[in-house]
Order: sequence, then structure tokens, then C-alpha cells
Amino acid sequence: MVGLRKALSTITGHDEHFVVEAPEGWTQGRTLYGGITAALCAEASLRRFPGLPPLRSAQFAFIGPASGTLRLEPQLLRQGRSATITSVDCYAGDNLAARAIFTYGATRESRVAHDFAQVPEVPAPDTSESLHGAGTPGFFHNFDIRLAAGERHLSGSKEPWMLAWVRHRDDEGVDPAVSFLALADALPPAAMITLSEPAPISTMTWHVDLCEQPPAQPGSWFLLRTSSEHAAEGYSQQIMEAWDNTGTRIATGHQTVAIFG
Repeated sequence: MVGLRKALSTITGHDEHFVVEAPEGWTQGRTLYGGITAALCAEASLRRFPGLPPLRSAQFAFIGPASGTLRLEPQLLRQGRSATITSVDCYAGDNLAARAIFTYGATRESRVAHDFAQVPEVPAPDTSESLHGAGTPGFFHNFDIRLAAGERHLSGSKEPWMLAWVRHRDDEGVDPAVSFLALADALPPAAMITLSEPAPISTMTWHVDLCEQPPAQPGSWFLLRTSSEHAAEGYSQQIMEAWDNTGTRIATGHQTVAIFG
């Protein structure tokens, strides 16, 4: 198994783009797990444009399989006084596998400050049940994942939501925002909770907004919530939220997921 730190360390620079072999142990079916694809793109953006302000938002379109030798092509779209926007195209051979857009924003004084979201009351990680088991995808083993509330995937439940504690097994020395993106998509799509047997599922798009910057402590626990709000015609729209272990909301997100079953 190749941990996140080692996976990112294999990225090499070639003029204005980067190359990396799809890291071993991060696959989901015939492609890389979406979180590691997002992290590779985020790392390429930081390397190509050093000194960026904090990451505030990111959008990902997962277009085709990410496998084999990957080419990461960052581009500066806009650089203003406080905000910078970059994009990264990820190619597998000659085929576009993913496209990412990152919005960075400098911290500034503001009279507006509030957070009306309530952190869920759940058991601590050390008293929560492990989500690992037979049939879990390969990339799962890069994380410690423990069910805090809701039902497991493939449980056949009519309530498609889940809360789980998640932490990296190895993210020492990784940029906190990059590390968070690699982890934030770790839970199975919420629609899988309603299934009673495996079926192909693929994330199509993912939008992430960062409310606060992730903690810099390696191996930090995050409480992740995923819930499917609507599913029809082979697609599910789900909402995702993340808190750190102090109860601070770190991010919110949305995904469109294709369901082939």
C-alpha cells in the first residue's frame, strides 16, 4: 500500500506539466479513487504556482478512467489582489481523465462572521465501529474509517445517509488542504446504502467549499456526513459535510453520482 505522502512524492515536473504513475492501492474499480485524483491535481496546482493563498473552493469533473501514467497540466486562470483561480487537467495517456478548478482567497478583515451549522452528536472514534471488511474497495485501506451513525453501504436501508470518522494512515508532511481533499470523498456514495448487493457506481462531479482551513496535524480525525437527497433515472445528488475533531465545520460539498444498478 502506498500512503498519501509517498503517492505525492512520486510526482515529477516536466516544464509546465507534471507526470505521475497512478499510485498503487488507491484504485476504485478500473480508475483511481476520486479523492486521490483530486489531491494529485491540487498538489500540481501548488507546485506550479507557489505562494497561493488558502484554498476556498474546488470543483472536479471525473471524465474518464484515471490509470497508468497520468499527466497533470496546471493553468493560471486569474490572479487578482485577493483571489487566484487555477485549473488542472489530468490526462491518462491522450484521454482527459479529470478536470479541476481551484479558487484560492487571501484572508481579510470582515464584519460578517457566523456558522449556523450544528455538529452532530456522535460517539467518539475509539468507540465507533470500523467500516472496514470484506468487499471494501482497495483505497479504503489508506484510511481508518469508523461508522458513527446511520447505516452501512449495501445495507438495503431506506435512509441513504451516513456519518463516519475518517483519518489518514499516512499524510505526514502533506499540505493540509491537499490531505483533506484526498480524505473528504472516502465514504461510499450515500445511494449505496439503499442497495442490498453491489452495483457499479461512479462519481461524475464533485464541488467542495472550505469553511475553515483543515488542521495541520497529520492523522487528524474528521467527521464526514454524506446523504443522498434525490435519486432517479440512474443518478443521485448527494450533500457532504465535514467537521474536525473539535467540532469546527471544515467543508460542505455536493456530488452527482451515476448508478448502474
